[in-house]
Formats: sequence, C-alpha cells, structure tokens
Amino acid sequence: MAPSIPKVAIPPEKWTQAVYSTPDSCLAKAEAQKLQAMSFNPSYFSQAYTQCLGRGLSHKDCVASLTDVDSKMTPSGPLAASAASPDISAAIACIGENGGNPERCSTHFEALSKLAGYKEEVKKSSTEKASEFCSKAGWNLLAVPVLYVGMKFIKMK
Repeated sequence: MAPSIPKVAIPPEKWTQAVYSTPDSCLAKAEAQKLQAMSFNPSYFSQAYTQCLGRGLSHKDCVASLTDVDSKMTPSGPLAASAASPDISAAIACIGENGGNPERCSTHFEALSKLAGYKEEVKKSSTEKASEFCSKAGWNLLAVPVLYVGMKFIKMK
C-alpha cells in the first residue's frame, strides 16, 4: 500500500502568506514591514558580563549592573503594557461569556483599538483638502496666476 499524501489546512504554496499576512476577517492586521526590524541577541548577557569583568569589577558588581532588557531588542507594543491588561482581560472575558460572538463585545474591541493607537479616519473639509494640496504642490503653484493671465490673451480653438 502506498503512503497517502497528508491533507493540510493550508497548502504549502500559501505558507508564506499565512506567516506574513492575516486573514481578511481578522480585526488586527499584521504589520509585515516591522517583522524585518525585530531582533534578539542571544549573547547579550554574556557579552555585557564579560565586558564588565574586563573593566575590573567584581562578579557581584557586574551582576548588579546588568540591565534586564537588551537595548537592541524590539520593544513590545502598547497592548503588552501593564496598563492594557485590564482591558485585554475584560475583552477575553466578554468573548468567553458570549460564546465568541464579536458583535456583542465591540465596545471592548474599540477600547483596545484606541489603546493600541488606532484612530478613525476624520473627514476632511474642502478647505483642508485645498490647503493640503497647496502644501504638496509647493512652489509650482506660482505658475497658476501666470497661466490665468496668459489664458486671457490666448484663445484656444
């Protein structure tokens, strides 16, 4: 009997898409450009300790002077802070109570999105749009009055 090919939920050609993107139904989208900036130095503590000993300090002084966090390590997001833990636990409890229905817990999700720094898009007025266009156009707007005066004298057929 020949071995059968195992059936997988995600075909192998879509594995990279599964790693670097999120499903369309997911509310929290992945930020793939930040994945390249992540770093972890496994030899941080040993290098710092060796440099400390090289300066002539004792073992006790070196251990006390080591920092808890590597300066090159990617900082955690706003939802990992201790201030966010009550909001996260409330959202998890709401999902647990309502059987996974996200519509009933929308207030918790909105609080988490504000905590994470997401802002709703503000509708711009026409004057704000015009001023934004002018700031992007810059010195090229100096040609507008010249063209206006020139169009008075030149007739287009």
